[in-house]
Amino acid sequence: MFNERMALKIRFEQLHDAEERILREFREERNSILKRLRELDETPNSQEIHTLSEPMPVTHTIHTGRGRKSPRAQEMRKVAVNILQSLNGPIRGTDLQRQIEERTGYKIANMTTFMRALERQNHHVNKANRGLYTYHS
Repeated sequence: MFNERMALKIRFEQLHDAEERILREFREERNSILKRLRELDETPNSQEIHTLSEPMPVTHTIHTGRGRKSPRAQEMRKVAVNILQSLNGPIRGTDLQRQIEERTGYKIANMTTFMRALERQNHHVNKANRGLYTYHS
């Protein structure tokens, strides 16, 4: 009789076999790379090969900000902050979304993502509760 225990045991054995196969492939590739490196070291022009194979320094660009910098997104964020500032209490995310879309003419694809970005940008904007947003001055 075939039951869950047997199925799990079979799957466990399959994973073990796959793991061994992958480790063997890594081992074989590592050995072939080492073999080729030794061959290159034994050639008379090994000094030239080493200088050519040295990696070039990579310059990385560090991004200090996150999210979009588009004028449209900035405009929508300003409108959102103005709406939140004008209110005394929290506002539902769907109501805020509707008001932003009416004032700017742009559609917000994902309100949660939009508000998270706004919260990171403006620390006065807070998520008061599930779906409720406020502005604390």
